[in-house]
Amino acid sequence: MPATLTTASSSWPADLLGLLNRQQVMVGSLSELAERQAGLIAAARTDELLEVLARRQEIINEFAASQAQLAQLTQGLHERLDQVEPGQRAEIQDRLNGIGDCLASVMRRDEDDQACLKAGREAIRTEMSSMGTARQARHAYGAPPATPGSNNRFADRRG
Repeated sequence: MPATLTTASSSWPADLLGLLNRQQVMVGSLSELAERQAGLIAAARTDELLEVLARRQEIINEFAASQAQLAQLTQGLHERLDQVEPGQRAEIQDRLNGIGDCLASVMRRDEDDQACLKAGREAIRTEMSSMGTARQARHAYGAPPATPGSNNRFADRRG
């Protein structure tokens, strides 16, 4: 049996479950913030959205930092799982699956939010373009007569 499997093997399941519990709380928080984020995008509440994004980044950084410890604890996972009682094995697998499912859900929401933001950006671009066209039209109709002596102010630039 490799040394990594025998070292502190009695505390390994508890250590792994403790880390998975912390990660589960983190992804739960990310999920809640993702829901809030979607509402803020729909309501165009930019300042609050920026606060939510900053908090999400803090959680993501914390989660990423815990991944190094998870990588250590999951080395030889299948062999280690064979050595623990079935209840703990099921609990570990359930937590790993739950974290993965929750992260996948958050990423799907983020994709939806990105699509909403893109649609909003396109709507603003279209509106700004039409404002430019309207400004050009107002300028053309409000300009002095195109030809001297002409009093038709609705003529185009060519008269």
